[in-house]
Amino acid sequence: MASGRRCGIGWGVAGLMAALLSCAGAGSALAAHDSPVSVVPADRLDQPWWAQRHRDVLEQVRAHPDAPLLLIGDSITHNYEKSDPPDEDFLPTWRTFYGARDALNLGFSGDGTQHVLWRLANGEVDGLHPKVAVVLVGTNNTGWLEQSAEQTQLGIDAVVAALEQKLPDARILLLGLLPSDLSAQKSARDAEVNRYLAERYGDNPRVTYLDVGPVFVREGRLDTARFYDTRFTPAAGALHPDTLGQRWLAEAIEPTLARLLGEAPRVPMAELGTAFNTALIPVPWLEQDSYDWHARHRGALAAARRIAPEVVMIGDSITHFWAGPPRGTRASGAESWQWLYGDRPVLNLGFGWDRTQNVLWRIRQGELDGLAPEWVVINIGTNNMTGTAHARASTPEETAAGVEAVVAQVRQRLPGAKLVLMGILPRGRHAADALRAPIRRTNQLLAARFARDPDVRWLDIGSRLLLADGTLPEALMPDATHPSELGYRIWAEALREVGIGAR
Repeated sequence: MASGRRCGIGWGVAGLMAALLSCAGAGSALAAHDSPVSVVPADRLDQPWWAQRHRDVLEQVRAHPDAPLLLIGDSITHNYEKSDPPDEDFLPTWRTFYGARDALNLGFSGDGTQHVLWRLANGEVDGLHPKVAVVLVGTNNTGWLEQSAEQTQLGIDAVVAALEQKLPDARILLLGLLPSDLSAQKSARDAEVNRYLAERYGDNPRVTYLDVGPVFVREGRLDTARFYDTRFTPAAGALHPDTLGQRWLAEAIEPTLARLLGEAPRVPMAELGTAFNTALIPVPWLEQDSYDWHARHRGALAAARRIAPEVVMIGDSITHFWAGPPRGTRASGAESWQWLYGDRPVLNLGFGWDRTQNVLWRIRQGELDGLAPEWVVINIGTNNMTGTAHARASTPEETAAGVEAVVAQVRQRLPGAKLVLMGILPRGRHAADALRAPIRRTNQLLAARFARDPDVRWLDIGSRLLLADGTLPEALMPDATHPSELGYRIWAEALREVGIGAR
């Protein structure tokens, strides 16, 4: 190297980025053997449009130093500036979710992580103090730049590290790579990148990872109709969301983005994501409750290693409030738990207010990793049917799909375990109460899917909890949602009947 310095050797990501940014500022280049190209700042100034856009962005940065929100990435972000109906009319979505927040668009078509790094090192965030920076980059690394998943991961890590250094007060919303159908090889690399990002940033106080890829999947397959590339002549592989797909993308991001910004969503929660299934998008804590959700997650990870459970219970507050480790805020069924399990090691992965999307996040973040239980009991879905300021209500069809996704994840991670899937317990004191019909419909859908599945024991105990006229006795559920000791005893007896119990 002309400067005689070797940049990026032997450092962690933060140290590497400090050196890379220093080298970029000095005009130095890294030797190929020093670092992967994905982390070496590189410009595209030989392309006039790119050079002009960089100059324009610098002007925007100087003119709007108080911008509270940045969107950083490639063409999928750059596209928000297009107004070309019917397929590429993105300005209305921009105005609703980002323009109204005085956001800056730092998306450049075709960019990989190395190009974003150069732009960050050359003024594009200088002097800014945003609350949140949304980052969506990497698909070009695994695409036309032909980089490996590992190289792409390192590049994204470097972008995050650079933003952490340059914007020390900002929260970072890191999006997973969107699905495409350019090639099986690229899809495999993208999936590997997303798995890595989920693990690396799953519990980071400054970086929130969000994979909204399920938005574009229908019945297990990519919905290519929501990508405008497929309508080119000749048709190209799906890569860029079309007008409606980009709206879906913004709606899927909005609840998390609004929370990070500390403000209400730009669209009422009940109207967000109605075109896709939010029950399938893994997210962490959503609802304020009487306990520390993240602390319980960490406690569950520790308890799993400590007790080596023979039985794992997965669910929401109905499971959470039963008994067992990690210790919950209350134990409403300690006697029935002891009667059922005795001294058998059992892990309680019930989290108050959880929906299927929360369970999917927790599983992805390792709550089942390294376990070898004989039994897994799943009881989830009741909260999906309740809308709040943080999540919209799911339909029975969406809830059933979310439960099915949880079952699939458990099967994938614990293939040797015997699985019990509980029907959603009845709620409301009377048969005509609002939640009874959607619960009944959801259970019908789940029974149709799992009642004949040889690998799943379908167990619906709703009828055991109700009187002949459909009344839910207060003695069994004092608040018409959570069992009492007597109610938990009925659940315990049903689990013993299928073979779970004390040895």
